[in-house]
Amino acid sequence: MYSPNPNDRIAIFIDGENIHYSAKHLNMRLDYLKLCKKLAAGRRLVRSYFFTAVSNQSEGKIDFINFLKLNGFTVVTREIKSFNDMDSNARNIRSSLDMDMAIGVLELLPYLDTVILCTGDGDFRALVEAVGRRGVHVEVCALREMTSTDLIAASDEYTDLATLKDEIALSAPAPRDIRNDLPPPGNDEIDSYKIQDTSFDF
Repeated sequence: MYSPNPNDRIAIFIDGENIHYSAKHLNMRLDYLKLCKKLAAGRRLVRSYFFTAVSNQSEGKIDFINFLKLNGFTVVTREIKSFNDMDSNARNIRSSLDMDMAIGVLELLPYLDTVILCTGDGDFRALVEAVGRRGVHVEVCALREMTSTDLIAASDEYTDLATLKDEIALSAPAPRDIRNDLPPPGNDEIDSYKIQDTSFDF
């Protein structure tokens, strides 16, 4: 039976789209730094990976990705590609990072005691089972309503994202003293002054 140890080496692999939409379902802006700290639970966090699709119109998302990189995440991206459905003439968009995520897990596996997958996608069941057969502890964290029952059953430990909501929500920016930032009285620029939103979302 597994028992957490401060010397355990762990890595966290986040399915960006899955967790992002889970957070939206919870009406929450998620703080990914808090999420990783909570899931690490005092163990040695070797790597944090974030997998997400991007497009030319993803300017806000690029800012978010840069923020993650500056805070120690390894970010893996894949460009969104569109194609025409021959049956319906509809234009569809496709981008899958499942393979990238699975390869990332398997490559790092020899250096880990625990793998934490933040996704509810049932396609990862085979990966979870393969990791378990190699004697590595596997944890899954995702929103229950968006998580495959088979994936939960295959993992050693499951955490419902909803139970962490209060601990991983993005905090509101602290009030700032902005007197030095304001133009002098009588200056018309004061009407156009805005406090910048320093949080990230996409």
